[in-house]
Amino acid sequence: MLMVKEYSPVKSAVTASQVAGELYRASLIARQLSLAAKNSQAVVHRAGSRVAGLKVISEYFADLALKTIKLAEDINTISLDISQMAVERWRLNTLIGHLFDSQEKNANDNVEQIVHDIQTHQLELNNRFNIEIRKLESQLEEIQQYMQASRVIAVSFRLEATQTDEYQGILDDMADNIDVFSEKIKQHVIGAKNYIDRLLQS
Repeated sequence: MLMVKEYSPVKSAVTASQVAGELYRASLIARQLSLAAKNSQAVVHRAGSRVAGLKVISEYFADLALKTIKLAEDINTISLDISQMAVERWRLNTLIGHLFDSQEKNANDNVEQIVHDIQTHQLELNNRFNIEIRKLESQLEEIQQYMQASRVIAVSFRLEATQTDEYQGILDDMADNIDVFSEKIKQHVIGAKNYIDRLLQS
C-alpha cells in the first residue's frame, strides 16, 4: 500500500484563503501605486526638460506598478488552484476512510485495489500541490523584489526633485506615496509568506 505524505487538506485550504486575502489587499494598494505612477508621469510631462532625468524613472515606475498588479492577480489564481486541490484531497481522504471501514466489515479485494488507485491519485495531487506552493513562494519573492526596486525609485525621485523649483514639493510627496504604498504591499507579501511557512513547517 502506498504511503502518501501530504500537508493537511484543511490547513492547505485555509492557508490558500489567507494568502489570497493578503494578496487581494496588496493588489488594491498596487492599484494606488499604479495611480501614483500615472500622476508622476503627468507631472514629469508638464515639467518638460526641467525634469528630463525623471522621465525614464517615472516610466519604469509605471511599468513596475503594472507588473505588481499582474503578479498579484496571478498569485490569487495559484491560491485558488491550491485551495481547490486541498478540497479534492480532503474528499479523497474521506473516501479512503469510508473504504477502509467497508473493507473491515466485508473482506473485498476490489476495495484494496480502489484504495491503491485513489492513493496513487493522491500522490500525483500532492506533487502538483508542492509545485504550486513553490511557484507561489517564488512569485511572492518577485513582488518583494519589485517593492525593493520601487523604494529605490522613490530615492531617485527625491534626488531628481532637487533639480526643480515649483515641482519639488509635488515630486517629494509622490516619493513619499511610493514609499508608503511599497511598504504596505511588502507587509502583505510578508504576511502571505508567513502563512505558507507555517503550513510547510506543520
